Amino acid sequence: MREDVDFEEYIREYEAIVETINNLTERCKRMKESNPFCKKVFDFYRKFIEPMRTPRYYIGEAYSLFQKLRPFAYRRTVIRIDDEEFGWRLDALSVGRDIRIGEYYSLRTDRIGHSLSESEFIKVVSKYYWEIVPHLRRPIRETFEELAKLVGELELSLTITQGCEGYFYYDDSSWRGYQKIPCKEISISISERAYPEYIHITCIDHSARHTRISDSGELFALYKPIYKAYRKFYNEWSKIQRKNDEILEKMRKVLGEYVLVNNL
Repeated sequence: MREDVDFEEYIREYEAIVETINNLTERCKRMKESNPFCKKVFDFYRKFIEPMRTPRYYIGEAYSLFQKLRPFAYRRTVIRIDDEEFGWRLDALSVGRDIRIGEYYSLRTDRIGHSLSESEFIKVVSKYYWEIVPHLRRPIRETFEELAKLVGELELSLTITQGCEGYFYYDDSSWRGYQKIPCKEISISISERAYPEYIHITCIDHSARHTRISDSGELFALYKPIYKAYRKFYNEWSKIQRKNDEILEKMRKVLGEYVLVNNL
């Protein structure tokens, strides 16, 4: 450092910059908290979206109805399937007291296979019930088939897309600070693994971002189209929810008739 440099002046300039940054940060915070559409989105989400039934609810309810028919069979039978969703080595079902999945030749040599998650069980019975039913206990065959047909009618996913003109403010935690990225559209999804509190953003440059609705700094300029998207989502998922509720009620009725006939 040159001897003629006024170091104290350097310090004063640095402190002034820090003070300016702190003041701007506090101002940004106040603006985020007072964003009218941000509050509108949060209120709508808490009042209408959060209480809605999720795909996991329907999967869990349907799964519990099938479990009331166990044991499914007293003799174990191995059925070959062709389903890449479970991996190329998992190519067979073992139908016995439970329904499990595994590799065909391993299951044929008395290996027990892998248990199915609730969602996997629902996928398997709705897709392969016509192969499974002949190997079940006779008293449950008709009921199991009716339940499997009904469960296949459940709608367990939805994506709503909303075009938008706005910017996504992306903080990459580098010296550059926030980047202002033009956006093309946003989407909201619900499924077994997708939750509507997460916003998927497609940018003009075709890059994609995921963020939660609570990230008010990044979404500051997008809350208006997000609000529109949530209203669309609520309308569509409400229809699906009513349909799914009716299907579950039919399934409960089918099971109830089986219990009544068999004096269980």
